[in-house]
Amino acid sequence: MGLVTSQSKQKREQEMAAVSQKVKKTKLSFSDLVIPIASGILFIILAFAVFIPMVTSAFEYLDEIKETNEKIDQLEKLNKQIDSLDDNQLNDDVLTSRQVIPRILLVSNFVFYLDELAKEKSLEISELSSADSINGVSGPIGYTGDYLNVIAFLEDVQSVSPYMIRLENVEVSAKEEGDWSISLQVSGYYILEADKDPDIYAPFQPYTEYEDVVEIFKRKAESID
Repeated sequence: MGLVTSQSKQKREQEMAAVSQKVKKTKLSFSDLVIPIASGILFIILAFAVFIPMVTSAFEYLDEIKETNEKIDQLEKLNKQIDSLDDNQLNDDVLTSRQVIPRILLVSNFVFYLDELAKEKSLEISELSSADSINGVSGPIGYTGDYLNVIAFLEDVQSVSPYMIRLENVEVSAKEEGDWSISLQVSGYYILEADKDPDIYAPFQPYTEYEDVVEIFKRKAESID
């Protein structure tokens, strides 16, 4: 009986030792955590390096699609606006505008025209100067002469002039010797040829909305003819 008990006790001790050994073997060490930690870090790096750029590219692609659709809508609207214009009328109006507004206007030519017109009206020059401005030539002028000639000069400089001219700050006053003096700011304009093609995506406004300007051009062209 004592022998059996001793053997059982020894067997239990052996089993306990085996279990203890297994527990020691299954206990995690730092070296066991290296691979999982490294894998987690690698996954995070891949997420930032691959997944996030993919999401960003997807959003950029959606923005490009939206922008493209907006441009398509804009071009369709532009096409409808252009189709609404009468081709024959458009050609006539372009020719008229080119007739009354030159492509270039030299200061010397503009000054010469004003001076010659004043001489035709028997006016004497008191001030005449011009300089280049934005798409035009501008400067102060002054003449003296008979009242009727002064008025005729004002009428002709706008009505029969080969240029599109704007008069500003017009002052007419009588002088002691019976003559009249006139001083004003005069500007002549020209159409500068564009160096580059027009932007088809820029806001478009039909020129027919400015019928008053078109009528001025037509009357100007008729007076020149």
